Amino acid sequence: MKLKIMSYNIAAGRSFEKGPDYRPIIHAELTYAEKIKEFAPAVCGLNEVDYRLPRSARVRMAKMIGDAAGYESAFAPAVTWTNKYGIGTYGNGFLSKYPIKETEIIPIPNPETKEEGASYEPRVILHATVDIEGRDVEFFVTHVGLYKPEKENAIKTLLPFIRITNNPVVVMGDFNMTSDNPIMKPLLDELQDSFDYYPDQTVFTWPCKPEMFPQYSPSSYERIDYILFSRHFKIESVEIPDLILSDHKPYIANVELLDDVKG
Repeated sequence: MKLKIMSYNIAAGRSFEKGPDYRPIIHAELTYAEKIKEFAPAVCGLNEVDYRLPRSARVRMAKMIGDAAGYESAFAPAVTWTNKYGIGTYGNGFLSKYPIKETEIIPIPNPETKEEGASYEPRVILHATVDIEGRDVEFFVTHVGLYKPEKENAIKTLLPFIRITNNPVVVMGDFNMTSDNPIMKPLLDELQDSFDYYPDQTVFTWPCKPEMFPQYSPSSYERIDYILFSRHFKIESVEIPDLILSDHKPYIANVELLDDVKG
């Protein structure tokens, strides 16, 4: 079975079309819905998703995008903010053309000790079991923290969940580190990195448009967005559209879900 899988950090529904400080008053998340509908993935993992926050007009962003693009949706809150306007959250989203059977929110523990100058943000993993034509597939969507202890905790938290299941597994999201980071090695030992199938290994997924971020040198441009697959999938191709909407580029993998995998 052929599937298109997409991962996209949507920058809390902001649009970077006119620069990093531009946020339309009218819902930019509907533009994301239009683009996702255009790319037409079977499943899409989302990072930096707002839920009932004043800055994004208190919409339920994952549901709004899903409804507009024609997908089932799920949301996993990671951060809760309270102000005079009420309570809102921020985290990961998930969209699926196939039935979502169940979802689970897996907290990533904050480091016990704090690095000097570090600002840790609560992080979670959204786990969704999806029925793809009678077959359960496990999807894990996450957004990994910026600091080394956060990254280590994220990988340590994720690994037992992908090791315990015999079902096909897809892991996706913004990991805030490149594949040569030693912290990634245990995860890359378990799963296939779809980027290995992209013909130009110099392509980056962040930032979307370097000239918008003059404070960063070209050596800072990185491929930090991932879609990783268990052995149940054959990776056929990868697309990284040169789209300026979020500060990240969308990441798409075209795969085949194999009928029979032994061992």
